[in-house]
Amino acid sequence: MKRYVLFLLAVILTSSIYTQVHTTYLWHLQQPIYWPENSQWQPAQYQDAWESQYLKNNGGNLYPDGKSHPLNDLEDIFGKEDRKAVYQYRTKDAVQTLLGLPEAGAQVNYSGCLMENVNSLADAGQWGYSTGWQSNFVTARGWQTSGGKPRMDIVGFTSHHVISPLVSENVLRKEIQTHRYIYEQNFGSQPDYSKGYWPAECSFSERIIKVLVEEGFDWSVIANSHLARTMSDYPLSFGTSGCNMEPPNGADKVNTIGSNWWSGQIDGRGGTFAAPYCYQAHKAKYVDPLTGEEYKIEVVPMDDVLSYMNGYALMGTGEIDSHIAPFDDPDHPSMVLLAHDGDNAWGGGYDYYQNSVPQFAQACASQGYVPSTIQQFLSDHPVPDDNVVHVEDGSWVNAANDWGHPQFINWIWPMYTGSYEFNPDGWTEDVRNWAVLVAAENHVQMAEDLSGPLNVSDIAEPSPTSPKAAKAWHHLLPGFTSGYMYYGTAMDMEVKQTLAANNAVGYADEVIAEHPGEDNSPPTVFIPQRYPYNPGGIGFGPTYGYQQHQNSSDFWVWTLAYDVNGLQNVVLKYRQDEDGVNPIDDNTNETYAGGSGVGSWVDLAMDNRLYPAGNVTNNPEIDFFIMPEYIAYQYHAEITGLSETLVDYYIEATDNNGNVFKTPIQHVFVGTYSPGGQGDVSWTPEEPDNEDMITIVVENATQGANLHWGVNDWNSPDPAYWPEGSYLFGGSGPAVQSPMEGPNGNNQLTIQDRAVQ
Repeated sequence: MKRYVLFLLAVILTSSIYTQVHTTYLWHLQQPIYWPENSQWQPAQYQDAWESQYLKNNGGNLYPDGKSHPLNDLEDIFGKEDRKAVYQYRTKDAVQTLLGLPEAGAQVNYSGCLMENVNSLADAGQWGYSTGWQSNFVTARGWQTSGGKPRMDIVGFTSHHVISPLVSENVLRKEIQTHRYIYEQNFGSQPDYSKGYWPAECSFSERIIKVLVEEGFDWSVIANSHLARTMSDYPLSFGTSGCNMEPPNGADKVNTIGSNWWSGQIDGRGGTFAAPYCYQAHKAKYVDPLTGEEYKIEVVPMDDVLSYMNGYALMGTGEIDSHIAPFDDPDHPSMVLLAHDGDNAWGGGYDYYQNSVPQFAQACASQGYVPSTIQQFLSDHPVPDDNVVHVEDGSWVNAANDWGHPQFINWIWPMYTGSYEFNPDGWTEDVRNWAVLVAAENHVQMAEDLSGPLNVSDIAEPSPTSPKAAKAWHHLLPGFTSGYMYYGTAMDMEVKQTLAANNAVGYADEVIAEHPGEDNSPPTVFIPQRYPYNPGGIGFGPTYGYQQHQNSSDFWVWTLAYDVNGLQNVVLKYRQDEDGVNPIDDNTNETYAGGSGVGSWVDLAMDNRLYPAGNVTNNPEIDFFIMPEYIAYQYHAEITGLSETLVDYYIEATDNNGNVFKTPIQHVFVGTYSPGGQGDVSWTPEEPDNEDMITIVVENATQGANLHWGVNDWNSPDPAYWPEGSYLFGGSGPAVQSPMEGPNGNNQLTIQDRAVQ
């Protein structure tokens, strides 16, 4: 009898470890404002889906290109059976299949502009939409878990699907506030607006934490790849199952060790993850650089790879069983969050919501896992206040040709030359459209500053009597829709931002004209960008043709800036850290004032040019048949001569009236010194044979450097050919780093080795 009791106890104890793993879903629903033109039906507002399609079908919305816009077929987009269902009732039906599980549920993300579009179709009785669709969401939100939390949490969001880290604090606040207003108009204010935030494309940066906290959020979803890449033992391996973009920069590294790593990919989207760290809720913080005040928020990692799998096919618990559950910590349990579009591909269909969702939840429950919701999970397992981690910038891996890049390159493609150097005279359509938005925002913000506080209702749903500044914001906000950038030259995407901006500044300029000589508004400055991302390190990914490239340690910082009354001065400021480390529990690097451990700021004047508004590249797919009223200036400066050092930097802009704006502080670790420009590198013989001795010379060197090299698409060369002191890059290669000799009296670095066939 004793043996039986002991055996039963052992089974219970073993099972209890696994029951700590929780699972849940997040379904993201979005359709943009397809043509942000002035409404003919609702004066002072922009057009929604039904008006745009009606006008287009009846000879309206005709423009100088001779076409009626938008070019998108809105009836085809909104009329798909799966979308009609999921936008009105299917998520409720899916959650209903989970009611037999005590705390099971899901998160739904419904953008403000989608609500506006669906209401326009429902009110007109078009394409299968009916009034009262909101009741399904209200009902499902009213269902409660065993712990009293909503079974279907309609989480916070932005109205127009903006990339949160790329917009200003002013824009982000307006987007969240208008979303909350539209949300409450449709779903009511009870229960309260969600405490959780879904950033579009899961694009997160610690820079947005202050706004999120001040807008009432307790937690935000993040992509777990941007926890994995910060860890000290992140196993760097280039390719779709590992690092398919830039390697992590040293400034984002922490001391935490992952140990239990696994890799996976589907359809080119993949990564490498550590359990349990990448599946646990943590806290992240932002430090106000002016005041030093800390803002903290809980961060809930979605599973980058399993999320994508879940949206495309039936799945079991195999990956959880093998890679996550065995390493779960009962005192800090794991959550597997499956987050993806809820209206695209298989994820939008009947089989997904009615079969896959309950099948996977039941499979998890049978394994001893706990299907839950995020809010219930966090309430039961609160994150200690001192469990603060660092989260690297970036998005989920879903976006092709971005793959979660920490600079969000699918929405701001960098300007570089064929030899992978920054091109100060470069041009990309993304940058051009951001320049239009930056300029327009300054006009709109100045109009608000001159008008005084605005009511969010006047911004979300302006009437003819609403303040002009509110109308200006209303028309500008859809211009920040990330899909306009994502799809680039497709159809008429290239002019939607300009259309929104022009309509906005039309209202804003009327306000500005009413207040001659008044200006208390600082310049508008885009979040500074740098190129290369890894100075003195390796570049990889779509901008490098998926080949490893040794970057110069010199790097450029550039931005877009604008002020209605002109810019007096724009300065890049940088300082070096004394020990190369930026600890999470020390805020010295995060404030303008600095302190012990960091050097003094160095000022660099920035060159500028008015960013070209035209089709500079003569791309036949681009037709700028609407040109912007205003466009921002590009400012750029190069930081040179640094090696093996951590650098803090920001930009300070002053307008002609003395108003000053400072950007947030950013950080970069600069690798071993290596000068820029291919012209400084030569080798002899120029065409070596198999057994020739090659001599490589780098001119104009002021510090030592390593040669980064490989063979046949960067595979590891035979160790017999490695010069003395060589080692595998990152500890695991495949490329090799070999120390160069010098610099000598002629400022040359040299290295010799036999040719490898």
